[in-house]
Amino acid sequence: MNAKLSGPPALAVVLFFLVAVPIFAHHGAASYDTSKMTTLKGTVTNVEWINPHAEIFIEVNDTAGQAQKYMVESISPLGLSRIGWTKDVLKPGDQVTVTGNLPKNGTHILRLKKIILHNGKEFTIMSGEDYSGQ
Repeated sequence: MNAKLSGPPALAVVLFFLVAVPIFAHHGAASYDTSKMTTLKGTVTNVEWINPHAEIFIEVNDTAGQAQKYMVESISPLGLSRIGWTKDVLKPGDQVTVTGNLPKNGTHILRLKKIILHNGKEFTIMSGEDYSGQ
């Protein structure tokens, strides 16, 4: 017996895999050192209000006074809006203090847990579950 998949069932299988691949590609916190929190003070250079994680780009002066660029990975824009953020909360030039986890490989990425804005307003990301791409 030779079975062939065609028509609507074949289309359903193709659509399933198109939707499933991004879900399987989503990462967790395994690449971050979750045993240690790091705090950085810097200047916002750009904000990307995109899914699955909003991204905040900052410049931080290291101990030698050299500017280092960091990407701060936040939760999704929907998750941010649920805790009171809007697209206009941050803009280039704003001074911020961010706290979170750096990756184990030493790259300049920070998994955001808390941010203090230039006006003193503070936002806290409650748990790792908030990184599920809400």
